[in-house]
Amino acid sequence: MIAGLWMDRANTAELLDDPALPSEVVARAYRDLARVHRWLGNTRAILRRVRGAKSVLDIGCGQGALLREIRGKLGIDVIGFDLRPAPAAAQVRIVTGDAALDPLPRADVAIAVCFVHHLSEEELIRLIKNVSRSCPRFIILDLVRHWLPLWLFRIFVGPVVSRINREDGITSIRRAFTVQELRKVVETAVEETGARVTQTVAPLLIRQIIEICW
Repeated sequence: MIAGLWMDRANTAELLDDPALPSEVVARAYRDLARVHRWLGNTRAILRRVRGAKSVLDIGCGQGALLREIRGKLGIDVIGFDLRPAPAAAQVRIVTGDAALDPLPRADVAIAVCFVHHLSEEELIRLIKNVSRSCPRFIILDLVRHWLPLWLFRIFVGPVVSRINREDGITSIRRAFTVQELRKVVETAVEETGARVTQTVAPLLIRQIIEICW
């Protein structure tokens, strides 16, 4: 059986996507998410891959926590792009827009961390093609739809995060692509472009990373 095939891909909205959420609740949830990314090694994985770049564009950057780490630890110029307007207290520049449709800032490398599971296959293809117009590299780090990371999240992460992040974490895994699905969508998006695509999967399926170089 193909890993994760038994679990149909969910199309349920996440709580944090609600524009009516109070700003303090949103800020608290994003702080919580930043801690989870550090615990799981996602932050370290991104830092390792963008080292040496001069500029980084973070698509679906939230309130910019990862960009602050990249700038602080690596001294790289950073810019974010997100559907939600940046908070007044944001410490990095964040542009508001639809990353699959709107022109994107130019950068050496674009990253998208736990973002693409929000998209349909068609939206992800449009996103990849849009990124190719402004960035020569695109690093996608996301979840894997499979019972194992879902079980691990419920047991080890869910009890120590907020209710919003606990429920959204479960929803996110159910919305994610399997390893095979994500690879197929990416290859469809870059066919006939000459792009090089590499994919790695972490132990216990806690994340998958695809890097596209044009």
